[in-house]
Amino acid sequence: MTLAPDIAATASDGQRLCPGCGAASPVAPRDALWPLAWRCASCGYRLPHAAGFAQLAVALDETNEGFALEGIDPLASVEEDHFWFGNRNEMVRWLVRRYAPTAQRVLEIGCGTGFVLSALRQALPAATITGSELHSRGLAAARQRHGEAVELIQMDARHCHLAETVDLVGAFDVLEHIPQDGDVLSEIARILKPGGILIATVPQHPWMWSTADDLARHQRRYRRGELARKARSAGLQPRYQSSFVTLAFPVMVAMRLLERLRPTKQSLEAISEMHLNVNSAANGVLRGLGRVEQGLRRAGVPLPFGGSQVLVASKP
Repeated sequence: MTLAPDIAATASDGQRLCPGCGAASPVAPRDALWPLAWRCASCGYRLPHAAGFAQLAVALDETNEGFALEGIDPLASVEEDHFWFGNRNEMVRWLVRRYAPTAQRVLEIGCGTGFVLSALRQALPAATITGSELHSRGLAAARQRHGEAVELIQMDARHCHLAETVDLVGAFDVLEHIPQDGDVLSEIARILKPGGILIATVPQHPWMWSTADDLARHQRRYRRGELARKARSAGLQPRYQSSFVTLAFPVMVAMRLLERLRPTKQSLEAISEMHLNVNSAANGVLRGLGRVEQGLRRAGVPLPFGGSQVLVASKP
């Protein structure tokens, strides 16, 4: 694995592209990506905002686009202690420190309730970090976690209205929710500075599809290598790819088989109970397996299968 080159600071951190007229304006270092008081000097467009969040996709807020709104609160209630979310955060911290250790401006698209923003803040304590999310309900949970330490924006990942502005973009279990995942990858390539890094995770193996995918509004589970191929098509260069949730994968397969043999009630509550509410003993074992897996990953051991896959890619 090759380390990313240093990402140098510049006098300007790229450009905002006015949602009203498309005019470009510079983003000053350390400035918010989309300040609430921003106004286009060309056409006078002002950003709408509500509850302290700038809104770039008002029409899609409070809709079930991409994710069921009623799933946000159950998710926020389990992330802190759940093995899957904790193990993913550990992997994210390692990848950020390895591939983007000097990133100064970070954007997580689809930040949900803000749990991964904690890992980004830990890995890059001096960086300016922004979380974007289509749904303000998720942003409200993220605000409870982080206060004013991060900027939060209501935004559609397909239309960020930025150009060469960000050193590091994170997309953690987001792309599978969006029909036009190729468009999102192209948008990420546009907003990254030259040499900038994308880190993305997605669910893996179409044959693992279950009602959990249906209720989560997934559009797909990815085949091995599929995400890297799509990143190349968007103009990004894959640097690292691997599976994760590898050692716990037999448990995931068993749960899928059990669901098919003994179908549960097709409701968000039933699926949340099965997939999110893991008993404490099993949760501890699975978290321990995740730490062992991370040790193997650090040692360069190939992990060819698993419930999810991770990609690191760079912009030339």
